[in-house]
Amino acid sequence: MTKRAREPGLKQIIQDRIKLYITEKGLGPGDLLPPEGQFAEDLGVSRGSVREAVKSLESLGIVESRHGEGVCVREFNFDSVLGFLSFGLAFQPSRAAEILQIREWLEESALGVVTGIISDAQLDRIERLFAPWEEKALAGASTADEDRAFHRLLYEPLGNGSLLSLIDIFWVVYNALAVRTVPGDADPMLTVRAHRDLFEAVKARDAALARQLLSRHFRNIERRFQQAIAGPAEQTSGDAAE
Repeated sequence: MTKRAREPGLKQIIQDRIKLYITEKGLGPGDLLPPEGQFAEDLGVSRGSVREAVKSLESLGIVESRHGEGVCVREFNFDSVLGFLSFGLAFQPSRAAEILQIREWLEESALGVVTGIISDAQLDRIERLFAPWEEKALAGASTADEDRAFHRLLYEPLGNGSLLSLIDIFWVVYNALAVRTVPGDADPMLTVRAHRDLFEAVKARDAALARQLLSRHFRNIERRFQQAIAGPAEQTSGDAAE
């Protein structure tokens, strides 16, 4: 890297040069970056400026600091997307319906593939969720863990970690918003049964029925979103179900 004089947008310039260094050197997750002092000398800037740029790259999930080791490249992740969505929806909840629609498109597309490749062993793992799920629903306890596990296990056969991460993001953002504004599930057992019906369709390898049931499930969630957007002050908080 050649030396660079101080100029407007210095932090962004340093960030870009660090990212360029990572790609040019072919660094991967866990690989260490040179010390701040080396970057500062090569770029002709202060160590403080480099430190500020590195902190920004950390917030974007590109690098991470390891105590006693230094700064290394971080594994690809969606953390910055989650942070942005959570913050944005806090003051613009109407966008949540759009996020929900994107999730529905992803799941409907993935569902068609899953029904053809999911194994009996994977189906058994999903089926074991229902007993504790129903027990909690009847007791009025939170069923968030079972709900989340259902969707993760359902798409796990695809072997696509990024898809699971995106579904997790939508789930976390939805539930964070729901706790504040979306009315609670009036009948948790209906939600459990909706997931059970979806499971049975997948088990029967009926992709068309599975998509139909998934779409019906999302319509119910959308109605609750619309109620929240139309009159959030009148809604009571409750346990969010997917």
